Amino acid sequence: MTARVLVRIAVLLALPAAGCVAAPADVAVQSPDGAGVVQARSAGAEPKAGLTLPLDAYALTAAEGRVLGSAAEARVRECAAGLGLDDAAIEPLPFAADVAAVAARHDRRYAVADPEVAAEHGYHPPPSTDVRREFHEAHTDAELEVLVGVTSDGAATTRDDIPEGGCLGAASQAASVASESSLRAGQDLVSAVQADAWHAALADPRVLDAFAAWSACMAGAGYHYAAPMDANDDPRWWTSDAAGADELATAVADVACKSSTGLIPVWSAVEAGYQSQFIAASQAELDAYRALLDQQVSAASTAR
Repeated sequence: MTARVLVRIAVLLALPAAGCVAAPADVAVQSPDGAGVVQARSAGAEPKAGLTLPLDAYALTAAEGRVLGSAAEARVRECAAGLGLDDAAIEPLPFAADVAAVAARHDRRYAVADPEVAAEHGYHPPPSTDVRREFHEAHTDAELEVLVGVTSDGAATTRDDIPEGGCLGAASQAASVASESSLRAGQDLVSAVQADAWHAALADPRVLDAFAAWSACMAGAGYHYAAPMDANDDPRWWTSDAAGADELATAVADVACKSSTGLIPVWSAVEAGYQSQFIAASQAELDAYRALLDQQVSAASTAR
């Protein structure tokens, strides 16, 4: 979910669909709302409560995402129906995937932390579906021309009755209450604060001591890494799309050592402290950005 779901969704859906590939865990230097419309969702994943951090106040909540998504869907359906598409031809719209991602946005912040996930997938993320690919594959070229305003050869439609960006683009324009540059500036500031806090925490003696305890625990189990991200980013894991036996065993030991040493509570508390410190240094700008998000949600609420 982004602060600009309605503003950016049409553009992202118009991009060529990308395949899903395994990658090292997100080290959380992106904006806390995902730094872009969610393009993949874990198969069968449901939103769940988890870690919260101070910068979450400057991102949309799941409830706010549902408000924005509901308003956007209504606009898209009205536009597309007016251009001759029925409900079956409009589905599936991509907005629900963003809501599920909000609650899980910190799940991989400190690499794998769930023992069941570690045992089944190692450091690889669970199987996922690319929402852009799913959206494109579910529609004909003619339907996509109406929905995203792009023809089968990738060019913008020349039909006068289709709005720029298709019906998804029309929905985003109708929902926008601020300039793209203002929203981008706020999002960039959130991303910068988050990156600064992340790196400050990595250098903090409290976190380094916690890493040392974790490393000693791992060494006792036969695995030699100085820090959790070293284990996560081991090049051996990322030569295939699925975890092998060595990766699974390492990830299971990793999660067990995180638990026994209390690593994640220490790490997250230190990072939260730095986030609060850096937020205070940019309070006015961040509050102005939050006000823009609130205006987006308010406008969507009244439009439904």
